[in-house]
Order: sequence, then C-alpha cells, then structure tokens
Amino acid sequence: MARTTLVFAALFLLAGCTHVGIGGFAPGSTTEAELRAKLGAPGMVWTESDGSRLLEFSGQPNGTFCYMITVGPDGKVREVRQAFSEENFRRVVPGLTQDGVRRLLGRPEETLRFRLKPDEEVWTWRIEDTTEKTEHFNAYFGRDGRLLRSDRTIFYKASGPSFTRRGIDRHSRRG
Repeated sequence: MARTTLVFAALFLLAGCTHVGIGGFAPGSTTEAELRAKLGAPGMVWTESDGSRLLEFSGQPNGTFCYMITVGPDGKVREVRQAFSEENFRRVVPGLTQDGVRRLLGRPEETLRFRLKPDEEVWTWRIEDTTEKTEHFNAYFGRDGRLLRSDRTIFYKASGPSFTRRGIDRHSRRG
C-alpha cells in the first residue's frame, strides 16, 4: 500500500513538472501572492500604464503552453489566458517588436541565427506535441528587432513498422 502511494505521489510530482495547473485561479479573488505560491516566479513581468501587471508562466522549452495572467493594481487576478491560441497567432504580424511578440506568446522554446541569414533571428515555440506530430510556431526578426514574417513547422513522427534499411530497400527500385 505504501509503495503504491509512493508511486502515485511520484507520478503526481512529475506531472507537475510538465504542465502548469491553472485550475482554481478565480479572476477577482485569487491574488498575485497565491499565484506565485503555486506557480513560482513568472518568466517575465510587464507593468501596464493602468498599474496592472502581465505575468508570463511558460512551459517552454518542453511544454506546449504559456499562460499570460493579468493582475490588477489591487493585486488580484483579472484574466488568465492561454497564449497559444489562433487569435494570438493571427496577431503576430510583420512590424511587431520582439517585446510585442513575447507579450503575446511568452518565452520561446529557442532562438536561432543561421549562418546564411545572419541578419535574421528566429524564435520558435513548441505549440503542439502529440504521438503523431510536433508543431512549432516560428517568428523571424530582422536586425532591428522587428518581425519580418512568421510560419509553422510540423514534424510528423514515424509510426507503423520500423523503418530499417532493409525495409526501405524492399520498397524502392534498388530492392
């Protein structure tokens, strides 16, 4: 019995490492202190002109979520939203600054520069990861830090029989 309890406790703790538990936060009553006690320190905090604060709780690089939580000047949660929504992806348009994109989507999974395009920096977010595919949203910034374009990359995962050299040759002209 104790061993079963220990196994479930370990699984529960591991599950907490891969996903932020947002349930139970009620706009108008949950405080920023309660958020931080449950979720830890946000990845980034922006102070708005009205005194409210936007807090980023990202699951990147391994998760497929980012919660942007607005806390009012009174210290209470106003809004909780999942950043990876179609509406937000449509708002990522050329000319937007890096800070503007981060406010919409949170911290990226990775940032890259390619030798053949040294004037571009690419930010990538893992937005879906299933047994069939992994999907990334990519934002390309110019040297001035403004968005040039964005796109999505989908990597389909192999399924079915294993792909061995012998199996490939059997289905090709060489086999």
